[in-house]
Amino acid sequence: MPATPRGESRGTQTLPLFPLGTVLVPGMPLSLHIFEPRYRQLVADLLSDESPQPPVFGVVALRRGWEVGAVGDVHDVGTTARVTNLVQHPDGRCDLAAIGEDRFAIEWLDTASQPYLTASVRYLPEADGPLDNSAAPAVRRAWHAHLRALDALSPGQLTSESPELSGQALSYAVAQLPSLPILDRQLLLTCSDAATRLAAARKILRRETILLRTLRAVPATAATFRTGPS
Repeated sequence: MPATPRGESRGTQTLPLFPLGTVLVPGMPLSLHIFEPRYRQLVADLLSDESPQPPVFGVVALRRGWEVGAVGDVHDVGTTARVTNLVQHPDGRCDLAAIGEDRFAIEWLDTASQPYLTASVRYLPEADGPLDNSAAPAVRRAWHAHLRALDALSPGQLTSESPELSGQALSYAVAQLPSLPILDRQLLLTCSDAATRLAAARKILRRETILLRTLRAVPATAATFRTGPS
């Protein structure tokens, strides 16, 4: 029998939400410096949970800006983040490390119960879809072309390479590329299966590569690829 897609039978769950100006996808590491009072409270509430499981919260990308001003300011598909490390500072700030795990769709948002957003979420299944043997190699070729175009504009500064992955892992690896527009990364997150995500990833990579070669300008987000001291 085929494996049951992760999240298919988990129903709904209430999660605290951390809206960010980026997209978190499954398998992606996340580092946060927590200093705002409402998110200090979120972390405190996570740590007060007596569950033996590592603390988990939800990450959703902002549609605009860097703050939540209205319910519609966040995308309705996000990813859970499992806390892997937490360093607390004497003044109440903390540094948090987490890893993206499961996709979810927001059923409803609660803006009143806590100083931070909470939501009832429905977990989304992780299906392969109609994958064929040519999908992953085609995406890897598009990835290499994209990196070559970036490197041509900023020689010797790019270190990311197309990973030797396939299926789900490769489809989410593309969605982690910081050189891609946030709306495209969100689109990849919302795709229903790996086959659809890989097809979309190839089109996005090819389009962005053409833009790089035409405009001859490195996206600001590509600075993430740079090496050396900040």
